[in-house]
Amino acid sequence: MISLAYLIKRLQIAVPESNGVPADYEQLVVDAINRLGEDVPLIAQATLSIIKGTASYTLPDDFLFMIDLPTTQGSSGVIVGDNGLIPLSADYSEDYAIAGNQVTFYPTPTYTATRDYRYAATYALVNGAYPRLTQNGARVALLYAQHLALMEQATPAAGKGWKYQIGDEMVDKSNQGTKLRDQADGFLTRYADEIKRLNNRAGSTARYAAGSYA
Repeated sequence: MISLAYLIKRLQIAVPESNGVPADYEQLVVDAINRLGEDVPLIAQATLSIIKGTASYTLPDDFLFMIDLPTTQGSSGVIVGDNGLIPLSADYSEDYAIAGNQVTFYPTPTYTATRDYRYAATYALVNGAYPRLTQNGARVALLYAQHLALMEQATPAAGKGWKYQIGDEMVDKSNQGTKLRDQADGFLTRYADEIKRLNNRAGSTARYAAGSYA
């Protein structure tokens, strides 16, 4: 478990505030963790409790997209429900749609059953900490957070460039914004390389039961 406060402190040390920028280190960290979750999602599993006459069900807060939701329809034209086998009409076909954090079944279920499913999950913030985030994941996410922080600093710096010369001495600050953007791009490249490595590593994606942070 890694706390949000710890990640904020690491970012503040890595990219110190300059003239009030970044103004919100917390948001930068949260954005970076969310980006990591989208680029290298966890695989979680959960169970839907289907109730006869109810079409829509709430999905977990960390839900990104569905990986596998097996049908309850048996090979002999029946549904395996909690109370036994339910006969189906010859043209029965079930589908579902996901909008936000809800899944809706079509047609509305006429049975009661539990259905296990697998889904891609992001890193959920729970009581000020990320229970599923590893130290390595935090390290990778902070690369992206540093990219975001430096890009914020580069914008005002680009408009405040100056240079002067006294005799043979030249002081040139005209490229401050460009240098910050170059640093930011460097962190983005390192982040992209880490993401590629994580996604290419066989069996690297952690698997959790929904609600379990062990």
